[in-house]
Amino acid sequence: MAGTDNIDGSHGAKAADGKADQHRLRQEQICAHMNANHQDSLAFFLQVYNRVPRRESQSAKLEEVRLTGLTITTGHSTNKTHYFVPFEPALSSISEVREQVVGMHHHCLKALGRSDITIKEYRPPTGFPAVIFTTCLLTFIAFSRRANFEPGSQLYDLVLRHVPGFAVFCHTIQPLLIILMVAIHLAEAIYLSLYRLKPHNIPFGSRLWLCWFINNFIEGFTCLQRFDALVERERAKKAHK
Repeated sequence: MAGTDNIDGSHGAKAADGKADQHRLRQEQICAHMNANHQDSLAFFLQVYNRVPRRESQSAKLEEVRLTGLTITTGHSTNKTHYFVPFEPALSSISEVREQVVGMHHHCLKALGRSDITIKEYRPPTGFPAVIFTTCLLTFIAFSRRANFEPGSQLYDLVLRHVPGFAVFCHTIQPLLIILMVAIHLAEAIYLSLYRLKPHNIPFGSRLWLCWFINNFIEGFTCLQRFDALVERERAKKAHK
């Protein structure tokens, strides 16, 4: 009997060790997957649940997964800050982590006013939008100075001297036209920033943000249409995954 008890105890210990190893392996897989593919979700968790500033949250890294929550760090290896994001309620199995994290992600998107589609590329104008971009850019340059429509300027001497009446007309409307163009195009660019770039997780002031903002300031509405088409394309790709 004693020998049988020892054998049963040995098998029980091995089973427990095997289960613990599987649990650790699953934790490591979850951490690797989140850090490689869902770093934006980790940043959202810190912003919503721990009130971490957006800039700091961009370096978020998942260090540990427990049934009670996630341990997420920010900063570099020499200067890390640890945060704990609790699961409410606590989980009963590591297999429940995915469902819990997905729910938290959607909650954070709603709390932050963000979309589940993240745009990571800039699309320059082509075709007709490129014509619009070029026309607007040349108009901005030409009407930036009233002197451009006066004799002695390159624009006048090369082009407008052949149509002096049109030069006088442009000279007259220059102050009003440039003010209206700047006001309208700046309003469109600000609209893009607030209602497209920010919801689709493009950081304010980043290189990508600057490309879209400046492009929209020059080009106007067709840039907004191009951005919306890009969002729809990414949404369709996500739906087919």
